[in-house]
Amino acid sequence: MDINKKAIDSDPYFEEVKSKTNISFDFVLWFYRILKYWYLFVISIILFMAYAYIKNKSWVPVYGIQSMIILENRGTSSVLSGSVPLGSILRNTENQQIVLQSYGLVQRTVEKLPKKMHIDYFIQTRFKTISQYTDKPIEVVIDSLQTDLSPEAYHYTYNITYINENQCRVSYKENPESDEEISFNATFDQEINNKLFKIKLRKTNSFKPDFLPFSVRFLTNSELLGMYNGRIGTNLKSETSTALILLMNGTDPAKDMDFMTALLNEFQNYNLTLKNEQADLTIDFLDVQIKIIDDSLTESRIKLEKFQKETGVYEISSSEFRKELDKADEEKDGLAIQEKAMLIVADKVVPNIKGNTELIDPATLGLEGAAAARLSTYINEYNGIIIKAKNLGPKSPLYTSTINDLNELRMKILKEIQTSQMALQDQKNILIKKYQTTYDKLENLPPQERDLIKFQREYEVNQMYHQFLTQRQYEAKIQKASNTPDNYVWEWPRTIGGAINGGEINKNYMYFFLISLIIPIIFVIFKEEVLNFAIMTKEDCEKISGLPVIGTIENISKKLTNGVVLVKNYPKSSFAESFRNMRVRIEYMAQRENKITVLVTSTEPADGKTFIATNIASVYQLMGKKVIIIDLDLRRPSVGKTLQLEAQKGISNYLIGQVELEDIIISHPDYGFDIIPAGTLPPNPSELIKTAKTKQVLEHLKETYDYIIIDCSPVGLVSDAYILSSIADTTLFVVRRAKTNKSFFKSVINQLKYDGVENIALVFNDVKGREGYYGTSRYYGDKTYYLKKNSYYHDDYFEN
Repeated sequence: MDINKKAIDSDPYFEEVKSKTNISFDFVLWFYRILKYWYLFVISIILFMAYAYIKNKSWVPVYGIQSMIILENRGTSSVLSGSVPLGSILRNTENQQIVLQSYGLVQRTVEKLPKKMHIDYFIQTRFKTISQYTDKPIEVVIDSLQTDLSPEAYHYTYNITYINENQCRVSYKENPESDEEISFNATFDQEINNKLFKIKLRKTNSFKPDFLPFSVRFLTNSELLGMYNGRIGTNLKSETSTALILLMNGTDPAKDMDFMTALLNEFQNYNLTLKNEQADLTIDFLDVQIKIIDDSLTESRIKLEKFQKETGVYEISSSEFRKELDKADEEKDGLAIQEKAMLIVADKVVPNIKGNTELIDPATLGLEGAAAARLSTYINEYNGIIIKAKNLGPKSPLYTSTINDLNELRMKILKEIQTSQMALQDQKNILIKKYQTTYDKLENLPPQERDLIKFQREYEVNQMYHQFLTQRQYEAKIQKASNTPDNYVWEWPRTIGGAINGGEINKNYMYFFLISLIIPIIFVIFKEEVLNFAIMTKEDCEKISGLPVIGTIENISKKLTNGVVLVKNYPKSSFAESFRNMRVRIEYMAQRENKITVLVTSTEPADGKTFIATNIASVYQLMGKKVIIIDLDLRRPSVGKTLQLEAQKGISNYLIGQVELEDIIISHPDYGFDIIPAGTLPPNPSELIKTAKTKQVLEHLKETYDYIIIDCSPVGLVSDAYILSSIADTTLFVVRRAKTNKSFFKSVINQLKYDGVENIALVFNDVKGREGYYGTSRYYGDKTYYLKKNSYYHDDYFEN
């Protein structure tokens, strides 16, 4: 056996088969499998192309709308020295992009859209909706959306059809599922007072007699918000520029341009509003302070006038002392203003910090010095972050860092306020020491003059505060009036090129064409591989088993329906040539040309092993050799039935000693080879075959015959073949197309290999018509040498 196995391994044919079994995917095989179901591909392509055609009927062109704005930090310095520093609140271009795409800005824009954008004009066809925003023949005129439209008016679609030059018909359905319509005739330019609306219908420049019927629908703010929210896209012209491009795609370019124009206007107004918030905050705060000072100023003036009237004292006696005192008061007043301003700032900072609102800039109140400058810087930065935080949600990646920045600035602001207050107190102490001598002289003045100085001082301080605050308020109002947005529109909305989805029609055809190919391919894969449990091709045999197929036998039942089918009777047919090829391979496996014992088995009954065994015997007989076929299938013998022999005794009778060997050997002149039938069916076939007498009779027959063909039971069901395989030189395993189960076949072959059965080769049986090597056509198609018309081996020899 080892010698024979070595011979098989050295045979180039078997090496080629082995290399083929390692191929994971056979393109030729799948080509023919797919070709077999060509009609499915035709049907699928027709159906999907029809669907693509219908889908393309609903195609609506989509246009791109573009505009460009320039983001600049304009108005970063005040027009008046010491006025409100109204720098850009939205300096960061990323923040501006967030605002432009935000829900809030779209909502503010929708609330201010013109009435015409709350009316949707369209033509509804079977496949698509066509907008009539710019081409409407008639427009709906509404004075007020709030008073002239009832809430129910937004629920219906109104159809308008032409009647004549002066009238049209308006109809709508209260119940969309019902065919009942409410309709009325409307005269152009006359008010229509309906329970749902109060409108006028007016002809447009696009009006034409017999215009196509169209529909009208009223849109709520919520519907418009849903239509436009999230549709604005932004990107910078370049990384270093502040030119911001706005993009929007839609099927109604004119309406989209109107919306984008309104959005840009609202964005500029919003930006200007943010810049003016600081000025408004300052103006309102100064207004409150001025009112408080007004009361104090009036009260102090009344006290001074009353004192002067009652005492008659209007001046102090020493003019030099008065000058000295005025000089001291002048420096003290300047410091008092600084101190008062700092107290105001400190009084407002704590509640505003707790309320997360903007802070008053100390520069607004004239605070000076290094500490005041740092405080002003921190407060301006804090105000900018507060505005930024309003546009960020807790889920934003910048939210945490922004809150941390705010907390850090709060600590810095409170620390600088404390530092500024301490610095002002130090300056106050210095002034007190500087003018201590001057103030001591006040004690030497007459009592009435001391009281006069007290009343004058109170009045002058209030008057000074009033003038200071009034001047600051005036400067803040001037600054607000001179504010401009930090951006301006460089390019107003316009369409860019043609329809951006112009290639969608071809894409749809290509997409559905691919689907029309993929679905049948999936079907073929499922049918041929997943759902097909039987072996269908020679390639299946070799891949599953790893063994070579040495013969592919065609089903010729349609060509011959009567009589015994033997190679001897049709020697020049392609059928006979298949067995000749198999004969050569058997000799390669046995490594000799005679004295060969061939065992024929299969997985299950009805695989055609007897048919193969008898024809192998016939093909050897054509060589003039002595051949004998033995029916050792002692359970379901079929050799005698196949060869139309009637014999009562056979090999089973010989093995139990009932007859002699010569009595059971049948020589039939029509076949040219000898036959030993099965005989009487024994109750213990395996035990009978396993006896030494079986091996002895086979050894004896080898001395007389050149070839012994053994037809035994299916190896997948019983163990008879295991017993006989050790005696035979070659084991042929018959696989029947479309019958042999893949899993069972694989299990049996693996068991044979595991049990050490060698020299096994496969015979692929029952190939129908042209389903040869690849299941749909012979490997070489109709042009193979053995199928050519009038060729030497043409199958016309099957014809009677």
